[in-house]
Amino acid sequence: MTDVDEMAVDIERIHQLNSVLRPFIKRPSSGDAVTFEQYRILHELMKEKTSTSELSRRLNVGQSMISIQISRLLKNGYIQDETLPTDRRYHVFQITERGEAIHEHVSLVLAHELPQLMSKLSSYVKS
Repeated sequence: MTDVDEMAVDIERIHQLNSVLRPFIKRPSSGDAVTFEQYRILHELMKEKTSTSELSRRLNVGQSMISIQISRLLKNGYIQDETLPTDRRYHVFQITERGEAIHEHVSLVLAHELPQLMSKLSSYVKS
C-alpha cells in the first residue's frame, strides 16, 4: 500500500469518526438545548469562576467561539457575568443554580450515553 493509499484510508476513517461524533456533539443534550460545547463551559465553571480567555485556554478553542457560547449561556440564565471591582474591563463568569441543574442533567445523560459512543468509536478505530 502506498503512502497515498494509506492517507486515503486514514481520511476515510476520520470521516467515519466524524459522522459518529457529530450527532453526539452538536445535538442538544436536554430539553433546554444545551450543546456539548456549552456543557464543557458549564463543566469548567463548576470548578471555579473564570474569564473567557482562561476558558479558551482550558478548552483549547478560540475566544470567539467561547464568546458566542458565553452569550447564549448568559441569555438562558445558566451563567452570570461579574466584573472585578479593581478592573471593570475584566469579566469573569460563574455558573448559576439553573446552570448547575442543567450541568447535572447533562452529566447523567453523558454517563449513560458515553459508553455506547466509546463502543462505536472503538469499532471504527479497530477496523
